[in-house]
Amino acid sequence: MDYEFYYSRDSGNFNLQLPSEQDAIARFLLDEFVLDQAGYHLLLRELHALGQHSSWQYQGKNWSLFVEDGDVLVCHHSLLELEHEPLPDKLAGSELSLDEDNLQAECGLVDLIKLIEQWQVFVAGQQAKLNGAYR
Repeated sequence: MDYEFYYSRDSGNFNLQLPSEQDAIARFLLDEFVLDQAGYHLLLRELHALGQHSSWQYQGKNWSLFVEDGDVLVCHHSLLELEHEPLPDKLAGSELSLDEDNLQAECGLVDLIKLIEQWQVFVAGQQAKLNGAYR
């Protein structure tokens, strides 16, 4: 999995960029955890504990993460709600659709663990630089 990490000094925002087909993974991490180191550590602990044939799920505020046999699916809750609720008659025949590409993505468990670990290293390094700059 290819990824790049960014820190904007102008805005003070951290960002991670993944290929467009995996954008939902970046959005999941940033929306659910932002810079919450403790949250990332808990997630990593759970992911590390899984075997290659394990199943597990994390349900966040806006996103869910599903692990099944070493494969990961990240899915926005709006997609899960649509599976259970039919569209109103006025919308059923319309050309409106959700951009599902940005609302779900898949990757391997090992790739996700590596991504989160590298993200944590990047964020910690940037925060250490910022703390050193303000002393």
